[in-house]
Amino acid sequence: MRPKTKRFKKRYIVYGLIAFEIATIPVSAMMIQNVAFSTPQSVSAAPFPNEAGVSKFLLTSDAPFAVISENAIGKFDITVQASGDLNGLPFGAQAQMPGEAESCAVLESTDPKIIYLAERKTALSAGDALSRAVVLEIRYAANVKPDFKVVTENESKDVKTAQPCTPKQI
Repeated sequence: MRPKTKRFKKRYIVYGLIAFEIATIPVSAMMIQNVAFSTPQSVSAAPFPNEAGVSKFLLTSDAPFAVISENAIGKFDITVQASGDLNGLPFGAQAQMPGEAESCAVLESTDPKIIYLAERKTALSAGDALSRAVVLEIRYAANVKPDFKVVTENESKDVKTAQPCTPKQI
């Protein structure tokens, strides 16, 4: 007579694999919670030709942004236009107002200062760059020659904000 061999059943392997899967769920959840999944912020600003005392930018962003002025002292009136026409080409069809439509800032030193801080991105929905763009206009004294930079909110964390003032009614 042959000795009886015990047969190992496949269902025990399946049960073991299922138990292992269930045991790893909390580990996976903790990993997802602790790992930051984010896309890089970006902002694109195309300057218009400057006039004396006026600078304009066509802006599109997928994150909040800041406009920084340096090498200038004085009052800066900022106006944002969310839609309109540029030489017959419409802009802003898929855009939203990124912050206040009108604001004002006073710079008392030539140090870099934030003169406009957007609270949200310009892009409201998917589309080409022109349809997601806004026009930002900055007015200042004609004898002032400021340098403007448009950066993402993350890039402006170390820059101080300029003193606010009352916007000029245009």
